[in-house]
Amino acid sequence: MKLVSTYPFKPDDAAWMKEKGIQLVPFQTEQELIDSGAYADAEVIVANHRTLQQSFLEKCQSVKWVQVPHIGIERLPMDYLKSRDVIVINARGSLGVPIAEDIITKMLMLSRKSMELHKKQLERSWGGLRGVVNLSGKTLAVIGTGDVGTETAIRARPFGMKVLGINTDGRELPEFDETYTLDQLNEVIGQSDYIALTLPLTDQTANMLGEEQFKRMKPNAILINISRGALIDEEVLLDCLRNRKIGGAGLDVFVEEFKLGKLPPESPFWELDNVLITPHCAGGGDGFDRRFTQGFKYNLEKYMSGSRDDMINVRIYGKGY
Repeated sequence: MKLVSTYPFKPDDAAWMKEKGIQLVPFQTEQELIDSGAYADAEVIVANHRTLQQSFLEKCQSVKWVQVPHIGIERLPMDYLKSRDVIVINARGSLGVPIAEDIITKMLMLSRKSMELHKKQLERSWGGLRGVVNLSGKTLAVIGTGDVGTETAIRARPFGMKVLGINTDGRELPEFDETYTLDQLNEVIGQSDYIALTLPLTDQTANMLGEEQFKRMKPNAILINISRGALIDEEVLLDCLRNRKIGGAGLDVFVEEFKLGKLPPESPFWELDNVLITPHCAGGGDGFDRRFTQGFKYNLEKYMSGSRDDMINVRIYGKGY
């Protein structure tokens, strides 16, 4: 079986694949893969969503499984992949821990006013700040109770936080104190001190936080978004931040960033002192390779043994995630 990949598998993993009879053809960049033509008879392709577009996949006549080393799949040509019955798998389970840690970090930095204190340090100015608050006794709403949301809840509760979860059907989960449906979003937002968006972008969730939702937020509420910028009406968010209608925001993603690959320097978000901006890096961490490779090798064994139904993280066509 031929496998082409732009993911940098370690030598031990490459040797494991060779022992299993897998012909691994590695590439350092997406462009090298595209230029090589080696994908034409590959059965498995590991690459970024930017490569795995229909124009490219039409040349991959032997492909049976595409694997992306990230969570979001909304930019993959899912209808086309479905028409060819190609397995689509993402990196779910590999990013939950680092992203959850990033969410907690943003909550602490905004609550403890770390940015202001660091500015004072650079100015060599001694003195504390007013308005520092504790996580203990506060309520966190986690909108999206998948891998990232669950790992976030696990880390928030030891701080003494009450954790509310929102998912599609309101199913109860042991990591959350209470769970609600998406239809109850407004109710949950109104009672929360912190709001973390950990759900995928779909037709149902696009612009899910708009004027009505921001009006219901507490004046000191802190919003964390590590998912997709288009979950939020950014014009409304900007108004709320500029006029101190909410406490602040920690943002790893933006509408423009999703389109351009970066947040342009003229973005008004850069000017706000109650916003913590990070460059779509919430999933960074030293444990990703181990978790991703472990899951990928598990799936390879199931795939090669004909146990396709036992493969993990297989995306369901039509759901958008």
